Amino acid sequence: MKKLISAVLMLIISVLVLGTVRVGITQIVDHPALNAVYDGIIKALEDAGFKVGVDVIIDRQNAQGSIQNAVAIARKFADEKVDYVVAISTPCAQAAVQVITDRPVVFSAVTDPVGAGLIKQLGKNDSNVVGISDMAPVATHLKLIKMIFPNAKKVGVIYNPGEANSVTLTNIAKSVAPSLGLTIIDIPGTSAAEMVTALTSIGPSVDVLYIGTDNTAAAGIQAIGSAALRLKKPIVAADIDIARGGGVIGFGFDYFTIGVETGKLLVQLIKGAKPQDLESGVLGPESLLLYINLDVAKQLGVEIPKDLIDRANILVQGGREVKR
Repeated sequence: MKKLISAVLMLIISVLVLGTVRVGITQIVDHPALNAVYDGIIKALEDAGFKVGVDVIIDRQNAQGSIQNAVAIARKFADEKVDYVVAISTPCAQAAVQVITDRPVVFSAVTDPVGAGLIKQLGKNDSNVVGISDMAPVATHLKLIKMIFPNAKKVGVIYNPGEANSVTLTNIAKSVAPSLGLTIIDIPGTSAAEMVTALTSIGPSVDVLYIGTDNTAAAGIQAIGSAALRLKKPIVAADIDIARGGGVIGFGFDYFTIGVETGKLLVQLIKGAKPQDLESGVLGPESLLLYINLDVAKQLGVEIPKDLIDRANILVQGGREVKR
């Protein structure tokens, strides 16, 4: 009991010493994966004993899919001199790092932070930037495609060429595909409407559709998923929530967990650590989840191997989603 009281007193003292801190949180669009990151951050703050709205004042901003808005939000945070900035998604992180150099920037759900110019390397860096990557296992996704669709030759990749994260994943797919006897076909669009138009035009020529961690596609997945079903083309996604929009398979990170890990970095910074003291990293494979929608598979005439079904973390059948 004495140890518990002592711990509580130390937490109260630390909060009193630190005072109220202001955190600006920016995300590129409103969609379930990025919202889960935000929820995870809040959970980490609360688990550390901070009262959101009292000890930590959060200004949450949404760029509505616009790079210009992301930059404007970063400038807003800089002008208002918030203590810490958390940037959820690659475009928002790039905007924040471009504008803010005199206070910590924590990135989250960024596919390739090195390639995006946020940090020099994973691990420790000598800058004001630290965070968590969501680099998708693209090679595994293509292997899944070959396992489920052994006769597939052409994979249509739906992505926004204006998103650095999506360009990275598409280039990885193009480098891996030939070894599996696959050819990658671009289905680009800078908006959901453009993606649907491109899919309607190009989709009939491909065997399977692949969507990485593309924010534009995620925000417009209902329209994209409906178009794919009309064309009877199965979707394999690198994001569980994208797969929920009409995909057969989703294999990707639990974004709530990504948020919690991001929040832990923020907590350490609030308690006095410097970004240079902390390591940027990628979650381990234990944080990956396998989603299978047997209803969509049946509708498209796709047979999912039983051993894959047995390994699913989330299974949809008969209109019910079951977590296992």
